Amino acid sequence: MIERDQPMIGSPLVHTSDLGELVDKVTRLLSSHTVCPARSGGFTADVEGFQGPELSMFHLDYRMPLRMRAARLDDYLAVCLPLTGSMGVAHKGVSFQAVAGARGFLGTPDAELVMDWDEQLTLLVLRVELTPLRRMAARMITDIPGQVDGLDFEPVMDSGTVVPAALSQALLLARLVGAAQGREVNPLAAAQLREQVLGTLLLGQPNSWSRVLCSGAQRRSARSTIRDAAEYIGLHAHEPLSIAGIARAVGLSERALQAGFRREFDLSPKQYLQQIRLDRAHDELAAAGPDVRVIDVAHRWGFTNAGRLAAAYRRRFATTPSATLFHATPP
Repeated sequence: MIERDQPMIGSPLVHTSDLGELVDKVTRLLSSHTVCPARSGGFTADVEGFQGPELSMFHLDYRMPLRMRAARLDDYLAVCLPLTGSMGVAHKGVSFQAVAGARGFLGTPDAELVMDWDEQLTLLVLRVELTPLRRMAARMITDIPGQVDGLDFEPVMDSGTVVPAALSQALLLARLVGAAQGREVNPLAAAQLREQVLGTLLLGQPNSWSRVLCSGAQRRSARSTIRDAAEYIGLHAHEPLSIAGIARAVGLSERALQAGFRREFDLSPKQYLQQIRLDRAHDELAAAGPDVRVIDVAHRWGFTNAGRLAAAYRRRFATTPSATLFHATPP
């Protein structure tokens, strides 16, 4: 839980004691809504935040109990995370209590949203545009560009995983914005964080595509591990490598490693390693000076003799190591 005197989250966007001005300015940031204070008397509301092209963040502190009624959202999701206090929520036919540190909620374009804020509530809202979310869902399911239709989320966020993850990502975005000190936020860092937020929602928050998305993520995870193994081979190709050692390095069985390389590259791990070593030997010979010998290059890249290198080299490059060395060496 975060105390009310926390550091600023983003830039000041609204500071007012006028209810009409507050509603007007927040409508421009989010969606059309009404605010009905639960008691008479003065208040001073503050909104801070960061507005990005596909992911925005707002910190709302109104310092009064109220009922807020929001029309159907535009084409975005509102990830709402109480930082202090609590609020009653009615959305998509469900009524529940959102509480700091335990339960948030997801506002969607599917229905009107009604919220009853207590006076202690401070609320962090992530505005997540739906188009990139639908595109990521399509990539996770098929690896084919496009977007899924009918992506419908449950409104209650009470998972012990998704709520802390979303809050952590939101606060990381706040630190990123703070570090920029008014300059443009690092676009690469912002894009990476946006991908994390989208992935958290798609895989962590129950939705109409959850089963298919989780299945697709498992397939992608297997592919990713094989890519990790290929990267490991590339980094350690100059060292003695065994299939058992490669499998152990990426946490796979030897059988799974073999099957994964056949699936991803139509090669065995040993064949893939030999290709990498042949490519490195070719590059070294092509850039060699007059003192380089083929046998030395062969030994350096794991070939026990020059003849074995020459045979594999000819199959891959349709020439010989000696010919590559001859053309590289100045007359």
